[in-house]
Amino acid sequence: MTRATTFRAAAVFGGFLLAILMVMSASRALFTNPTSNDANAWTSGNVVLVNEDATVDGGPLLYDETGSALFTITAIAPGDSDTVCFEVIYEGNLDADILLETVTIAGVDENTISAEMNLTIDRYTDTGCVTLDAAVASGTLAVPGITETAWQPATPGTDESRWYEITVELDAGAANDMQDRTIDDVEFEWLATNN
Repeated sequence: MTRATTFRAAAVFGGFLLAILMVMSASRALFTNPTSNDANAWTSGNVVLVNEDATVDGGPLLYDETGSALFTITAIAPGDSDTVCFEVIYEGNLDADILLETVTIAGVDENTISAEMNLTIDRYTDTGCVTLDAAVASGTLAVPGITETAWQPATPGTDESRWYEITVELDAGAANDMQDRTIDDVEFEWLATNN
């Protein structure tokens, strides 16, 4: 038998074997029973921070809300100060770190008088800023010296809060050329970041 004849015979046998396997595979019945997990869904959580309920210099609770001014002071003299205590509330449903992020100034004369405006911010655990929790900032409006360590709600989704007391004072040694200066559009910004 020649090599070509052997090759042809092998090819014919291989084709025959393949045809048999295909017929067997096609005619063989199988039982099946699938399983599945349906209706999968995801909803992202949230971080929500608001502020409310300010008191000015220990007075009665006033309704304040996110975005509104805490201070509107005119005719402040060297050594004069004003204090506001207000509530920062976490309403999100994710674990979060919350802290004072920035003090930003956009108003006029900010480069002169802001360095003369002493700033102190403390964090409290109760209404009216009675029980001190942590120091937050100590400096000036120009350089606030923020040192706050973030607080975390114990149970997200339960509107946990902290109270913050901000005291701003025109330095007692303010130079005479600080007269008739204006600083406005000062923003205190708290930030909640999920962790």
